[in-house]
Amino acid sequence: MIEELKDAAHRALTDAGVGASEDKTWPLLVELGWLLVALPEDLGGIEQGLPGACAIYGELGRSVAAAPYLPAMLAMEAVTQSGIEDRDSWIERLSGGEYVAAPLARCSVRVKGGALSGAASAVQAADTAEHLLVFSDEIVAMAPLKTKGVEIVPRITWDETRRLFDVRLDGAALDGGVVLAEGDAARALSRRLTVHRDFALAAESVGAANAMFEMTVEYLKTRKQYGRPLAMFQALKHRCADLKMQISAAEALLQDSLDKLDTEDALTMGRMAKQLAAATYFTVAEEAVQLHGGIAVTKEHACHLYLKRALLNQHLGEGVDRYELDIAASVLGA
Repeated sequence: MIEELKDAAHRALTDAGVGASEDKTWPLLVELGWLLVALPEDLGGIEQGLPGACAIYGELGRSVAAAPYLPAMLAMEAVTQSGIEDRDSWIERLSGGEYVAAPLARCSVRVKGGALSGAASAVQAADTAEHLLVFSDEIVAMAPLKTKGVEIVPRITWDETRRLFDVRLDGAALDGGVVLAEGDAARALSRRLTVHRDFALAAESVGAANAMFEMTVEYLKTRKQYGRPLAMFQALKHRCADLKMQISAAEALLQDSLDKLDTEDALTMGRMAKQLAAATYFTVAEEAVQLHGGIAVTKEHACHLYLKRALLNQHLGEGVDRYELDIAASVLGA
């Protein structure tokens, strides 16, 4: 089933084109039912879990699509795992295209007296959402964005395929929002959402790295120098072989980590998969630009889209240094 999902997503996104806009790809994924991939069958979903969602994330990475699929899936996951009375109604609203934004980087939000304070970073397409999903050890909630005490600030990045914002909360009331979990339940749900986010970023990075590698190999086969295709030069063959080996390692770790989702090591495995995949993606993107030569730095070529996203992916989630320290602590502790 997952392979069929992957093939269908590949065909649809190939037709949409590389770097397809948010306006073009968001309605597409809603229409095709991709928001229901991880949802259980008894709630109207396809029940393919996070591995199924990662198949979609990988194809979105391959095409550098702009659709805010990850934030929408985090919101869907949070609602599905909550115990709110109108859960079915919210699932219907979200699967129908009502967008709830979510931070793709760290979320430091506190709750006091029914109001939220703090900040959520790298919130994709926050200006089109009615609610913001915030998650911490204290609370998981969908907070209203169009209310007093909320400031939405555009964050300009090199990756122009994703529109990111910082959302600042200063005593923002939860009236009109939904509290999904508090206390111990919030801690468990926040951990689950963090795992989902890390695996999603890992899958997207692996998909994009594969796309760049294939694009580069094809270019080397057709571009000639001294009357011979560049692919015939041994030094370039070795560089491509090294890149393929790194991508295969990232893919293997991602798959192995997905197989351990139900273990206590899920959080660490997600961090490891994301860290290696993002680092590999950046290496492949950097090498691909060099192997393409001057054409890669032109606006007309797709190389720069992948490179810019690779740079950003390294810093999404908890950030490069935090991942490395947490992974090291986990390994040393074990």
